[in-house]
Amino acid sequence: MMDCIFRRARLEDIDEIMAIEQASFTKEEAATKTAMLERIRLIPDSFLLAVDGETILGYVVGPVITSQFLTDDLFEKTVENPQYGGIQTILSLAVNPDHRGLGLAGRLLEQLKEESMLRKRAAITLTCLEPLIPYYKKFDYQLIGISESVHAGEVWYDMSLPLS
Repeated sequence: MMDCIFRRARLEDIDEIMAIEQASFTKEEAATKTAMLERIRLIPDSFLLAVDGETILGYVVGPVITSQFLTDDLFEKTVENPQYGGIQTILSLAVNPDHRGLGLAGRLLEQLKEESMLRKRAAITLTCLEPLIPYYKKFDYQLIGISESVHAGEVWYDMSLPLS
């Protein structure tokens, strides 16, 4: 288990964040720099980084919504999170390729869960590709079914973690 601290993303982190995003997702799946900058500005309470010194090891990010599942427009347009309530989403969970296999993604999920519980979120919801379903199940996420998302032309699966 690697030592690291968790903190909110800052605008000056953008280049490292984008390098990790592009190494973790296909060109079609990856967020744009513009979308990431908007997320840093508008939803800092749910844009968490794992850092070791000055090095960003990974991050988790997503806005808070009122609907049960992610919708594709969330990948492009971000609005501010309510202070309390709602449903936390995960748009990206990504770890620097040099630091994978050390449990960092799981620790980021736990940090987001703690933050979500403090802010009285009802649940955390995400979409993932089929091979990742068993991974999220290890963290008690429940498979809901095939998502309506057509992001990047992929078949996505809705998963949810009730918090109350």
